[in-house]
Amino acid sequence: MRVRYTPRARSDLSEIISYIAKENPGAAQRVQRSILATIKLAGARPYIGIKNARSPDLRSLLVSRYPYRVHYFVRDQEVWILHIRHGARQPLGRA
Repeated sequence: MRVRYTPRARSDLSEIISYIAKENPGAAQRVQRSILATIKLAGARPYIGIKNARSPDLRSLLVSRYPYRVHYFVRDQEVWILHIRHGARQPLGRA
């Protein structure tokens, strides 16, 4: 399936990599490769992700070796990457 990104997802990826690169450019490249590999997996096997309990159309995949989660949905033969989030952050919608 074709993989598409929302502006928020593109911004998330850029911010994650920029933040890590300040201290360790090599680590930033490794994290980026892992995130992109996870996104590629979602494109190849879109229903592999865990369904969101509050919104069953949404799915998520953990990034291997790193504490990030890729949130996405599948529509019209496309996988839309919505958000990439660090696992230690509070859930969306909570203060």
